[in-house]
Amino acid sequence: MIRPLHLIGQIPEVTKQSLSRLPGVLSDELVERLLQCVHYEPVIGIMGKSGAGKSSLCNTLFRFPPANVDAVKGCTRRAQQYKTSDGLHALNIIDFPGIGETPTLDKMYARLYQHWLNKLDLIVWVLKADDRAWNDDIRCYRQLVSQGANPAHFLFVLSQADKIEPCREWDTATHQPSLRQQQNLQEKVTLVNTIFSPVHPVSAVSASEGFNIPRWVETLIAVLPDKASSAVTRQLEPAYRTEKVTTTAQEGFSRVVGDIFDDSVEALLESHLLRTWLKQARSRLLSLAKLLWHRFF
Repeated sequence: MIRPLHLIGQIPEVTKQSLSRLPGVLSDELVERLLQCVHYEPVIGIMGKSGAGKSSLCNTLFRFPPANVDAVKGCTRRAQQYKTSDGLHALNIIDFPGIGETPTLDKMYARLYQHWLNKLDLIVWVLKADDRAWNDDIRCYRQLVSQGANPAHFLFVLSQADKIEPCREWDTATHQPSLRQQQNLQEKVTLVNTIFSPVHPVSAVSASEGFNIPRWVETLIAVLPDKASSAVTRQLEPAYRTEKVTTTAQEGFSRVVGDIFDDSVEALLESHLLRTWLKQARSRLLSLAKLLWHRFF
């Protein structure tokens, strides 16, 4: 495959110098796959019941045009795709229609969800914190899992934490729940863990209040596939690009580079001398990947 010249120019000079020490065929392979990694466009799906605040949560996290939010009826009648890009990197958000409106629509939406499952890097399942009935969510989630969906690809989050009872006790000055609200939220988290048996930690957040969003974003970046975490980090609102988030993305990128290196040289490892030299070169490349993370992302 011919590498686009405009992409080759995006490889920092120090990386080119390091790769130039490798055999020509190996160097070309690494550059090509490294560029594919750097310019990978993650796809995140947002699922859940109608009215759970999926669009509001998206608008809080990422830099893309806001979706129409309607508190009366489900406003996203079909999967809406958003792309946020800074010219070099992009992130795709698939905002799915909410379940629980009518049985007819639920059947249609279930087919829509199934169609997208294998195209998504992660599925964020939004549950309204003060909702007393998650029957629609339970039915839809179990149906997807029974059809082959991997539970590890789902991240559950409790939204609208400020609406949890007693909602009048919410501290509007500090944007924090009262003690009784904290207890009720923890009970809800426990309930989600019991009902859905999620693979990843469950958090309670409030998009409108900014409550617990930074901590949840750290979980989001940690559970994303390594190939997707850096590009997602790039598109986060700056306030959520914490040191922990950045470090997690850097380490994920380093692992991807390591996998690329390992795959590219697997056929060349028959020679003991070459094996030793390549291991040293791999170590240098991984160090460079971390050092130059900010240049890429």
